[in-house]
Amino acid sequence: MMSKRTNIFIINPHHYCYSTAALIEGLNKIDNVKVFSNSFQNYATSAASQLKSQLQLAKASDIVVLAHSALEDKYSQIIGPLINELQVDVFLDGSDHRPYSDDPSKYKIYLKRELDPSQLKHYDNVVPFEFAVEDRFFIKGQNRSHQNIWKNKTLDLVCMMGIGQCPWRVDITEALKNKYGEPSDRFFIGPFYEDPEKQKIDTEGRHNVGYFQKLWDSRISVAAYGAGECRQTGRFWESLATGCLIFYQPIEPFVWHTPYVDGKHIVTYSDNDELIDKADYYMSHEDQAEKIARRGYHLMLKTGQTLNRGQEFLSLIKEYL
Repeated sequence: MMSKRTNIFIINPHHYCYSTAALIEGLNKIDNVKVFSNSFQNYATSAASQLKSQLQLAKASDIVVLAHSALEDKYSQIIGPLINELQVDVFLDGSDHRPYSDDPSKYKIYLKRELDPSQLKHYDNVVPFEFAVEDRFFIKGQNRSHQNIWKNKTLDLVCMMGIGQCPWRVDITEALKNKYGEPSDRFFIGPFYEDPEKQKIDTEGRHNVGYFQKLWDSRISVAAYGAGECRQTGRFWESLATGCLIFYQPIEPFVWHTPYVDGKHIVTYSDNDELIDKADYYMSHEDQAEKIARRGYHLMLKTGQTLNRGQEFLSLIKEYL
């Protein structure tokens, strides 16, 4: 006997969003789950463009989810009327910032990109819900064994962080350049840009072939906090997916659903001196670097793919609703 299909309506922004993309791609992989939306962004495959049709789909669905970025002011006229007419069950907060994007008490479940226990008031319905490794991070048809990935790496270290409003990223990049110099056959340090025509998938420039090739080629990927000093960034997951040993600033005290442990799955650094010391060490101890990278990669395969997020979401629905 077939189980009943679960219909989920996701109020989707009209631009790429890591958290929304991870959830929709994951749910799309699960039998007897159908995702509907107001937009074809973020891997949504069934969407209605007119408000009347959107409301019909949403009200006929079992669960209604609101993505935080759909609340941006620029969408007040095109998405606001939809939100105002619906009872939203789940809020998906993938914001860069520590405070809540909305009042958690308005929702049955509040999914937070990461939780800072020291700063955020807790509610019983708030749950950490990380980004995930999207399928586009992998090379299609590639042998995904870490041994195979690692043996084909040719660069010692890459650091390709955008600067934006993150002065700490400037300091880290300059420290690495001062130590290892400009891009060479061993290192690539600095933002990576590519002809927009070569960028694939509508991710507003976040996905380009050359950038991912650099990650696939490198043994170590240095990354840091993003805007708002959030602990989690897309590059964290991109580096894991490409088999790198990721160097990252400490995650604590933020709470993630799956902990990535320093020295076991990743390598953390607290300042530039520690970063340089550890980079020198692991570049000269490749066997140890490979072991940590392999454990991080396998943990990602087990718990960090979009299918995992889709399954976690359904488990939370059963628990809370």
